[in-house]
Parts: sequence; structure tokens; C-alpha cells
Amino acid sequence: MTHRLPALVCTLLFTLAAQAQPEQTHAVPTPAFDCQRASKAVEQWICTTPELALADQRLGQVYLTAQSKPDDDAALAALRRAQLRWLRERNRCETPDCVAASYARRTAALEAANQRMLRVQGQPFEPVFSRTVPNVDDTRVISGIALRRAQATAYQVELYTDPQDARRWAHGGPGARIACWPPDRQEGYASRFQYAARSWGDAFRRIERDGRPGYVLLRFVVGRDLPLHEEIRCTVALTEWLLDHPSELHVVPLPN
Repeated sequence: MTHRLPALVCTLLFTLAAQAQPEQTHAVPTPAFDCQRASKAVEQWICTTPELALADQRLGQVYLTAQSKPDDDAALAALRRAQLRWLRERNRCETPDCVAASYARRTAALEAANQRMLRVQGQPFEPVFSRTVPNVDDTRVISGIALRRAQATAYQVELYTDPQDARRWAHGGPGARIACWPPDRQEGYASRFQYAARSWGDAFRRIERDGRPGYVLLRFVVGRDLPLHEEIRCTVALTEWLLDHPSELHVVPLPN
């Protein structure tokens, strides 16, 4: 015999089941600074206006990418000065609309700077290390990079891919890591020195060397990041790449 629940009971069970479902919540954008310490009118507008908080978040992400570019110290110092100058200009705004326009201009300027290509034409190209990478299906490790310097020297890790492998990434992108130690390093023992750094697609600097496009993946300095007068061995790892054709990886010393 079939038993039917009264309509009132069915309605009650349906209501309870609906209430048991997790609520869909939308993340509220939060600025990069502590709103509890906001003292300026501009900061209070940003903290209480979701659109301005989102603009602050977006600018923070774009500025982080700009800071992570493998540019020289002078360029990074100029970036910091420009950001502080913009911050003072933003704080002089007298309306929320002025603040929104200020964020839009600065974000657009940083995004354009992040896409700038480094063009090198007619300069001597004398890498200290070169390797042909047949293909990359997610990860490829390139080892055997040997360095030694008596004076401070900056290096770039450059990758030139086949044009058929050109792919655009919207955000993030593939990665690159470098790790360096002395050649006599022993597992399980403290090393005399070590260096490790990583970067990702958005932070790579596009380069065109004598008409050939590529990427500057990483930049480091022997004499700052690594010691002088030492034998150094480094390994570069390409992660989350999909390259079907051979590419060229070079470690290039930069002119002092």
C-alpha cells in the first residue's frame, strides 16, 4: 500500500532541505591596506566602495607583476618612485570619481609598461651557457650552468621559442625557477651559499634580440645574489610549458 505524506509535511521537508544547502557567497573585494587604520578621506572611500576596493586590488596585482619583471635596479627604483608619486596624486582627490579615474589611469599605464618589449639590436651576443631544448611537455630541467666572476655581473636567462609555439596566456602563465649552489654541495649538509628564485609568464619581460622574439625569464647578479670568486652551479626549470618545437635557452651576462 502506498503512503502519501500530507502536503504540509512535504512543504516543511522541502523548506528544511533548501535551508540545508550552502549559500552562495560572493567575495567582497578588500584593498591592499588595512581599512581599520584608514585616516584619509580617500582611503575611507576606497574601503566603503566595492568598485574602488576592486580597483585597488587590481592595481596591486598589476604593480606586483611590474615589481617582478627581470629589469635592472635603476628601472625598479624608477617604478617605485612613480608609484609613490601616483599615490600622492591620488590622495589629493576630492571626490570618489576622481579616485576611480586615478586608478584607471595608473593601472593602464602599468599594464602598458608590463607589455613593453626589450629590443636589443647589433650588440655582441656572448652567452656563458646555451642549450637547445627539444620540446617541453609541462616541465623541463636544464642543469650544468657553470658560473664564476671576480666582479659583480648581472645575468639574464633568456628563452627563444619557435614561432609555431607562440601562445598567449591571459593571467599567470608558465613558470621558471633557478637554483644555484657550490659544486661541492653535499645533500644533508648546510651549503656555503645557495640562491633560488622563480618567475611566471606575466612577469617575464618580452625581448627581441636582432629581430628574434623571446622572453627574459629571470635576472640575477653574481656579487649580490651569489658570491664572487666562487665556482657556481645552477639549474633552470621550465614548468607548465607546452612547446612542441625546439627552443633555445641562454644565460647572458649584461654589460656593466
